[in-house]
Amino acid sequence: MLPLLIAVLALSMGAPAAAAPPPPVGGGGDVIEGHAQATEGDTLLVDGGEIRLYGIDAPDPGQTCQNRRGATYDCFAQATKELQAVVQDKIVRCTTKESPPKQRRLAVCTVEGRDVAGIMVRAGWALAYTALTPDYYNTQVLAMSHRAGMWGGRVEPPWLWRDRQATLEADATGKPRKKPPGQP
Repeated sequence: MLPLLIAVLALSMGAPAAAAPPPPVGGGGDVIEGHAQATEGDTLLVDGGEIRLYGIDAPDPGQTCQNRRGATYDCFAQATKELQAVVQDKIVRCTTKESPPKQRRLAVCTVEGRDVAGIMVRAGWALAYTALTPDYYNTQVLAMSHRAGMWGGRVEPPWLWRDRQATLEADATGKPRKKPPGQP
């Protein structure tokens, strides 16, 4: 079962590349530092500003997963809780990356010198977003092999879940999709 899941995930990781975000227009390199609050499994409020962790994607509001016993759980809430535990009562240092217009600011964030996105992928509560960067792919393969976090059961990659939700909404309302496929 796990080899099949790995094969499906590997094939799907390339899918969002065709619908990758527009080329960056804003500059990067700014440093934002302070206490943080997790608002999603891949998003922090740091010093009052919203930061999306560069290179990862975590479950969206409403997204559910199944644990190894087949029971459904709110993996969005769990991923958010796990990210909060990583940053709780610690100083977070984020270095911004170039970000597409009208999207949340992207940044690489560290806590106590450790890469927050890497921690989340290694723990199995976020996925490598390879349409943006290959940086966390090997870490994700390791998490999958150890059945860490969401990998202990069944998880649908967030970009595929968003695409499915957008299609269901468009079918139900007769309105066109709001975002291109795969866009976080």
